[in-house]
Amino acid sequence: MDISQVKTAVKIGDFTLRNEDSPNHISIKYISSNEDLNSNLPRVYIITSNGEIKKIGGSSAIGGIKATMNFYINARTGSPGPSRFIIHELIRRELEQNKKVELFVIASSSIKARVPGLFGYHIIDILSSKEMEKVCKDDFYQSEKRYPDWNFQENNEPYHSRYKDIYNEYLQYHKHRISK
Repeated sequence: MDISQVKTAVKIGDFTLRNEDSPNHISIKYISSNEDLNSNLPRVYIITSNGEIKKIGGSSAIGGIKATMNFYINARTGSPGPSRFIIHELIRRELEQNKKVELFVIASSSIKARVPGLFGYHIIDILSSKEMEKVCKDDFYQSEKRYPDWNFQENNEPYHSRYKDIYNEYLQYHKHRISK
């Protein structure tokens, strides 16, 4: 599905290859204000390559979309999970093939709800990123009869063996480096 078909998403940045000496290979050039990027409102993010939707995810992480994307941008440091590490590598591959990789966001306001506590009810803000993410993925599925290519779990597909191997090599190297 092409991102131009999506009516609710706003482009907020372009992924780029890093030029500096860093274990991480990608970065993002944001085009939105810091206020928008750091907003704690629930959000769905969409990663595209040459306009094609490759990944749909959701987050309510404190620190906004910048905090959410830091998991992908810095996936080659520390002990990343396979999903974020492999998405980092897939973005890198697309960029090395001179494809335009962009980041879009669908944000929602919080919803006030009456929630029971131990001694009574409280009116609190509910963040609906999981529900938004599910609706977006379901819409995509209804249109395409599958989920985006990089939504491996939803498609019940294994990670590409090439990227699993790169991830396992990284883990072995990182484990060896820490044990010294």
